[in-house]
Amino acid sequence: MTTKEESKEKDMKASVTASLLSLSQQSGSGLEEEDHSDLTERLLGIHRSGNNWQIQVGSDGLNLNHKIFIEQYILSRLGENYPEDSVLVYFKKLRPEPTPSGNTGPTPVPTREQAFGINVRRKHIPGVRQIIAVASGKGGVGKSTVSTNLAVALANQGKKVGLLDADIYGPSGPMMLGARGPASVDENGKLIPLEQFGVRLMSFGFLSDAMNPVLWRGPLAGKAIEQLCYDVAWGELDLLVLDLPPGTGDIQLSLIESLPLHGALVISTPQDVALIDAHKALTMFETLGVPVIGLVENMSVYHCPSCGHESYIFGEGGGAEFSEERRIRKLTSIPLDPSIRMACDIGQPISLQKSRPQARIFGELAREVIRETGLNTEPN
Repeated sequence: MTTKEESKEKDMKASVTASLLSLSQQSGSGLEEEDHSDLTERLLGIHRSGNNWQIQVGSDGLNLNHKIFIEQYILSRLGENYPEDSVLVYFKKLRPEPTPSGNTGPTPVPTREQAFGINVRRKHIPGVRQIIAVASGKGGVGKSTVSTNLAVALANQGKKVGLLDADIYGPSGPMMLGARGPASVDENGKLIPLEQFGVRLMSFGFLSDAMNPVLWRGPLAGKAIEQLCYDVAWGELDLLVLDLPPGTGDIQLSLIESLPLHGALVISTPQDVALIDAHKALTMFETLGVPVIGLVENMSVYHCPSCGHESYIFGEGGGAEFSEERRIRKLTSIPLDPSIRMACDIGQPISLQKSRPQARIFGELAREVIRETGLNTEPN
């Protein structure tokens, strides 16, 4: 590093520190009661690549509104002095949450290499033993339908299950589980998930108007998702199913990097255009060191109820070829069946009808997840 670069980095650190110190005088920052040493301790690090800066700030004791206020204030102050530079503000805990007492603590996550050279401190959700992500890389392939029916099937098999509908822009969990908000808040200021069919559900759909779009950019949406993870009174769960929004962008990366994920499912139809994005979702998990449990091929075949003819509307064999090429297991094939769709539309997932062939498919998928994650063993 040249003398000029060292000087600029020193100046940047001084500017960020000064911004944090001045925040103690700003109403609404959440830092009004902190002294000089507390505020300077909140600056956890500054990383640069050319004119791109990443600033890490301690988030202990701050809620979503505080973080937004602090981020905007720092960016405003730095924008005056460094108009040519790009600055991102990240928040992370100074001190880890205490591990819940008893024998239902989180299952240890295998050590994962940090992607992109960024050291992210993963923080478990109190009371949650394991977390798995369900992703597609593409919308419209039935990922939320699979997530919902999987969660109900896991509950049918005696597991304590939560479902986090992480799609800020198109939350469908409330409709599919027939759960109506709004969510209430407990005495500790934590959101209380709504429970339906043995599944504890939290969704942004409980916090927003279903008829109006959420016009938020990525950083604000990411912070809202963080609130849905950590500011919810989940209680004791064997498994939290994380229904990721479609794509492989900032929200998905932030969640996968910060949460201690024990596995992931990739959902796709057999169609080539869907499998292209399934490749991206799988590569995202591989890059971030998350073990992939397998592929679920949705809408694999249509059985005509009148004549029994099978029609491969979205193509045939795409899931098997994908699994062979990427060397992951194809866990199951779910037919294109109107009853599966209609059941979710009325808030009565098909997994509730345990004797139906469609429900048995999700039941076997749940058993695969239990085996792969070790949930068939007692917690330590």
